[in-house]
Amino acid sequence: MDNKALKIVYHGSTSIIEAIDVSKGKPYKDFGRGFYLSEDKNHAINIALRNRRIEKERFGRNTEAYLYTYKMDMLKLSDFKIKVFNGADLEWVQFVLANRKIRSRSHNFDVVIGPTADDDTMVVINAYLDGLYGTINSEEALSILLKNIEAENLPGQIFIANNNALKLLTKRGKAERL
Repeated sequence: MDNKALKIVYHGSTSIIEAIDVSKGKPYKDFGRGFYLSEDKNHAINIALRNRRIEKERFGRNTEAYLYTYKMDMLKLSDFKIKVFNGADLEWVQFVLANRKIRSRSHNFDVVIGPTADDDTMVVINAYLDGLYGTINSEEALSILLKNIEAENLPGQIFIANNNALKLLTKRGKAERL
C-alpha cells in the first residue's frame, strides 16, 4: 500500500487500552462521545498529561499517562460517512456547541476531522454563551466569538464515532508510558 494512504495518528490516555470501545469516550466533547486522535504527537502527549493531572487534582487518583500510536488507512475513509472542518469557522463552532450540550453526539458521522476546542477556546465559547459578546446567534456575537477563538492556534483532531469506523486504525507497537 502507498505510504501516503497511511497516516500516523496518536491517542493520549491515562488508561491501558487493550481494545478500543468508543462508548467509553467522555461525554460533552467537541465532536461527541467517541475515540479521539491527533496527527500531532505533542498534542496527544499533552492531553494524556493534562488528564493525569486532572485525575490527581479532582479525584486524588495517581494514574499513568500513555501515548498510543496508530496507522490510519486514509483510502478506507470513503467507506464511511465523514465530516471535515478545514478550520474553526462558524459551522465548526456551531457543531462543537451542539455536541458539548449533549451526552452522546449531535450528528451521525462516522468520522469527523477538524480543529480542537482547547481550554482557552472553551473560555471564549462560554463567554459567548453567557451573552458577553451580544445576543447569542447574532451576527455581531458570532463574529466576536470567531475572532476570539484564534483558530490558527488550534491543533487538529480526528474523531471516530463508532466501533465499525475503528477498522481505519491499526495499532503500532505498545503504549508508550509518559
